[in-house]
Amino acid sequence: MITLTGCNDAPVIVTDSAGRMNDILLVIDNDLWENEVGDSIRQILAAPVDGLVREEPQFSLNQIEPDSFAGLLMKNRNYLKVETSNKEPGVTVTTGLYANPQTGVIIRGKDAAGGVIEQIITNAQQIKTIFNDGEIKEKQRLMKKVGLNVDQIKERFGIELIAPRSYRYAAPDDKDFFWLRRNIKEGTMDIMIYEVDRDKIPQDSNVVASITKVRDSVGSLKVPVDNGEFITERAFSPYVNESQVDGKFAYETKGLWEVSGQFMSGPFLNYAIYNEEKNNWLIIEGYIFAPSAKQRNYLFELESILKSLKFVEKED
Repeated sequence: MITLTGCNDAPVIVTDSAGRMNDILLVIDNDLWENEVGDSIRQILAAPVDGLVREEPQFSLNQIEPDSFAGLLMKNRNYLKVETSNKEPGVTVTTGLYANPQTGVIIRGKDAAGGVIEQIITNAQQIKTIFNDGEIKEKQRLMKKVGLNVDQIKERFGIELIAPRSYRYAAPDDKDFFWLRRNIKEGTMDIMIYEVDRDKIPQDSNVVASITKVRDSVGSLKVPVDNGEFITERAFSPYVNESQVDGKFAYETKGLWEVSGQFMSGPFLNYAIYNEEKNNWLIIEGYIFAPSAKQRNYLFELESILKSLKFVEKED
């Protein structure tokens, strides 16, 4: 069981937190970090991100001894602390204890074999989700400060989302297919938004094939490439999971795209969201073309944008 605590128990002055996106400070004895406890933490928090061309960990981990956790190091936005004591084993999550925003996870056990590893394994998915959700919230907060005007998207699809002004409308004349593009040093980041009829993605055992067929047909038609078609990578089946976006049922798909007949590919993240009001699927997808770059943080930015989507009432 995970216990949640906040910083409202006493009037403490809390300063701004610091730290790079998707970095976690590990506060743990060296000997624990170098044995099975450290291995368990790395297997969970440094696991490869699904759908990337090259392996990259979900989080970058930096370890220090507990005695060093003081001063500026306590301002890290994310930290995980391992404590061995005779206290009841468990996991506690704190928010805003030393800085704001800040997420801290404290794992307690009598020793490595006597509770710590068990707590890590038992609460693995929750710990990952807590850190990831906190980072998405922070990324959305930062993007909102320099937000793109999305009135066109709201008018056409009845949705709002948070994207920075570094994105531009790449297909302004197409009223049924919205395409946002951001130029980056190594290539481009893109977001597509469109709708398809409900029967295009039946909720059955063939959902992977149905989603692939939809994105391939739309990509081939709407994404201009030279001497090829923008399709799903044939050599690897995408990952598909049931999810929710703004409280609505959705399929989350992670995989690789390619251009047929060319050596071009990259990761994509796709949400097919069932819209009861229209009885159709709203599709929003982010993809990256940056073959020489590390792509984890780019994909994370797209995830943060896509997960900011909210359905709203269209103005008359």
